[in-house]
Amino acid sequence: MVTSTVPETRRQVATVRDVTRRVQAEYNEMPGLSVTLPQAQRLLGIDHDTCVVVIRTLVDRGFLKRTPRDTYVRL
Repeated sequence: MVTSTVPETRRQVATVRDVTRRVQAEYNEMPGLSVTLPQAQRLLGIDHDTCVVVIRTLVDRGFLKRTPRDTYVRL
């Protein structure tokens, strides 16, 4: 089993926080933005796991919503 050290965990949290802010900024700059998870991953240049966490966080906060076509749009 691999465990993260405290500094590594803090770095990961900071990275997710920074990416979350960047995604919000992208949606604010492009109000009609509608992307799937793979598209968001490519657009933002982030790995799948980070993308999932960031998008879920923004959905949970009520900033984004998932459409029936599996795209994510700003509320």
